[in-house]
Amino acid sequence: MTTTRRVVIAAFYNSNNELLLQERWEYSKHWEEWAFFGWWIEVWETYEEAFFREVKEELDLDMNDFDYKYVWVYYSFNIDMDRHVYRYIYAIKTDLLECEYTVFEWVWCKYFTFEESKKLNFTSDPTKFIDFLSENINNIWKKYEKI
Repeated sequence: MTTTRRVVIAAFYNSNNELLLQERWEYSKHWEEWAFFGWWIEVWETYEEAFFREVKEELDLDMNDFDYKYVWVYYSFNIDMDRHVYRYIYAIKTDLLECEYTVFEWVWCKYFTFEESKKLNFTSDPTKFIDFLSENINNIWKKYEKI
């Protein structure tokens, strides 16, 4: 039976255009080694509520303290699991260093360039999403400045 899951993704990046990823080796659910922060959206939540909740749970950060933008919903179909997946993606500009994050749900986090990120082992292939971010990251902020 085909199912649908909604996921929120927190894509932290710094002024060097590096993405912050969480290390998952010891806690992998699907043999992935790296992941973005975020997870399932509960049925009673909006994607923004889930974004705030997940970042608080995983990093103990209040997103009201950051410059963030909702940028994209990325759809994919997982044939192996017979599942539609909608990923609601937020871009978060920050210059926090890796050592300044408190990672609660996994071991640690690390910044990677966009190109390095595409070569890592994820649960699903994030190439389209990473390409979208790398090509549009500066335009995302300009778009919202005009509104």
